[in-house]
Amino acid sequence: MYVHFTSTSRNRDGHTNVMIMISGVMFFFATWHLVMNCIRLLKGYVDHRFTEGGPVAYIGNLRPWDHILKDTLYATQENLGSAAAIYRCWILWNKNWKVVALPIALLIVNFVAGYTVCATYAIVDPTETVFSSRLDRWVKTFYSVAVILNVMTTGLMAFRIWTTHKKTAAYSVGSAKLLPVLQILVESAALQLVVEIVLLALYCSNINAQYIVLESVASIVGITFNAITLRIKLHVMAKASSSRIASAVTHPEAVQTIGSIPMRRIHVNITKDIEDHVDSHYTYTESKGSAA
Repeated sequence: MYVHFTSTSRNRDGHTNVMIMISGVMFFFATWHLVMNCIRLLKGYVDHRFTEGGPVAYIGNLRPWDHILKDTLYATQENLGSAAAIYRCWILWNKNWKVVALPIALLIVNFVAGYTVCATYAIVDPTETVFSSRLDRWVKTFYSVAVILNVMTTGLMAFRIWTTHKKTAAYSVGSAKLLPVLQILVESAALQLVVEIVLLALYCSNINAQYIVLESVASIVGITFNAITLRIKLHVMAKASSSRIASAVTHPEAVQTIGSIPMRRIHVNITKDIEDHVDSHYTYTESKGSAA
């Protein structure tokens, strides 16, 4: 937020405002999710330390309101992260709805699967675990679609950046401007992708260690989103002034265009045909060259 409000206060557009709003909402959900985990931990090891089954029975019970709320926050954070990635794809692809149609459909599936799991918690037997048959298919659907959405949105954004780089490489001055952005995107998204794949693998293997990974996902989704935004912004800020100075020194013929990307001048030849019907009935061609 500091970087946003100190560097873009004069040039803030709608897209930037959406990004900072999503960032704030993710921070709120991640913090709330962490608070709920702390509350459940204290209740389990303080209030239920002498009850039947002890802390393990309390924490393993899926029906309490605090457990349902905690997992609802997780599902909301996961879906919000996917929705933010889809929004970025939509912006990068010039607001082309055809490109994001399938990701949006998968996001709807994930909304249904995630909140169905949370609703089912309220009616399961207290002795049932998260690996029960009533929850198994919905949980696997939610985890699997989350992985697919991560790969799909990251791939779409990376492909768009790469193709744009290939088209503009012949006209840009200096080193590649978009490849560092591509690297930042892939590196940051890989963190969330690896965690989600590990979570899916642990759940499919019926291993309780999936709880450890599960409780970290809500925070990692927010970290991934903000890491992409922050690293790209800091990269642009670091390169902006130095690129202008370097371009002026090493490429005096370069001109600044949209986005402050220095481009080479290109020569344009204009040919003009003139016919004189008064005296000699001849035609001559005048060629003029100009630089643009």
